[in-house]
Amino acid sequence: MAGTGRILAGEFPVSEPRRKRILLLIPHLGGGGAEHVMAAVAAGLATGLDSRLDAARFEVHLAVLADDGDGAPQLPEQVQVHRLEAGRVRRAGPKLVRLVRAVQPELVVSGMMHLSLLVLALRPWFPAGTAVGIRVNTTLSLAYPGGWARWAQALLLRRADAVLCQSEAMAEDAVRHMGIRRERCRVVPNPVAVERMGQAVQAEHGRMGASGMGASGDGRNRNDRSGMRVLCVGRLAREKGVDLLLEAWQRLPVKDGDELVIVGEGRERAALEALSRRLGVESTVRFAGYVAETVPELAAADVYVQPSRLEGMPNALLEAAAAGLPLVATPCSAGVVELLRNADGAWVAEATHADALAAALRQAMDAVRARRAAGMGDVRLEYGFLRAHGFLRPFTQEAALQAWSDCLLEMAGERRR
Repeated sequence: MAGTGRILAGEFPVSEPRRKRILLLIPHLGGGGAEHVMAAVAAGLATGLDSRLDAARFEVHLAVLADDGDGAPQLPEQVQVHRLEAGRVRRAGPKLVRLVRAVQPELVVSGMMHLSLLVLALRPWFPAGTAVGIRVNTTLSLAYPGGWARWAQALLLRRADAVLCQSEAMAEDAVRHMGIRRERCRVVPNPVAVERMGQAVQAEHGRMGASGMGASGDGRNRNDRSGMRVLCVGRLAREKGVDLLLEAWQRLPVKDGDELVIVGEGRERAALEALSRRLGVESTVRFAGYVAETVPELAAADVYVQPSRLEGMPNALLEAAAAGLPLVATPCSAGVVELLRNADGAWVAEATHADALAAALRQAMDAVRARRAAGMGDVRLEYGFLRAHGFLRPFTQEAALQAWSDCLLEMAGERRR
């Protein structure tokens, strides 16, 4: 019989399972961490990551509302990209409904909160039986502290078939504060190329050690260990807390050669540069702007800091952990606190304000200086990405994408066997 393949004696033909058609939604390719996560999920589920996942189970569609942002990834041809050219979320409704009706996906998964609310509002116009999953990229109780806004968000979120959270702590927060049933909250970690990132940073670190040059060709002699470089990567917006970081830096006993490097662009850049001048720290702070590849900056850093006011599970923090860096963070989300508290090589500030952040940064920097003084060499050789930062294992691409695959198959009514 044509198409059934070769059947050995004693075996029965097994039909291939029909692929699940899924539609992933993001505002645009490139830009922030949430967009990169969803693009990585689309690519991983469509290709199977070199057969480690069963790519045949998914037909992957990805809809984007606007033009690509900085650092837009090149997606594999197996991902069918639909460009709605709506510009803004509030203008995307009619085009999104037409797309869902044309594609007829079994699952629609939105990757950003403001887009998710539109999807849930439009759900009555989707084909009957279309499941909807909402990826939560922030701690809901912090993003919606109370009042009518929390009530309205909770009411819409309860219409989802699944709320996809990045950690158990975020799931518990959604249950406790938004009234979402626990069985509808699924934990699906962000996929991070942990091993590849660690290897790339170590190779770059070795190259800079041999050449004596720091990241971005800034002329800093890598072999001169008198100074310390603290790195922050993120969008220059209020929720990312860079103003808190500058105020914390001003409170530290900064030594000769110390430098704070801030990688990222955003609407607050001019105000933040002005703040650094008012605080008198501009000579030890470098605004590096948008950087397409962060490996050189990670390799040149001594400590990584996440000063955010509000987060879900920031990819920049996970990539810094993969680079083997000591980590400092504010308690910007239940997920970050759950991940870092009591972890070796990590310091969580007692509160989200400049004094607490300065205290945590000082502890981390003192630990690195003490190691140097004892002649113990570079800190990342101890804080390896699978040793001190063993908490990264669930975030490896293979583990995280398997969690996504299992979750989506379960939503579609098919548990992985």
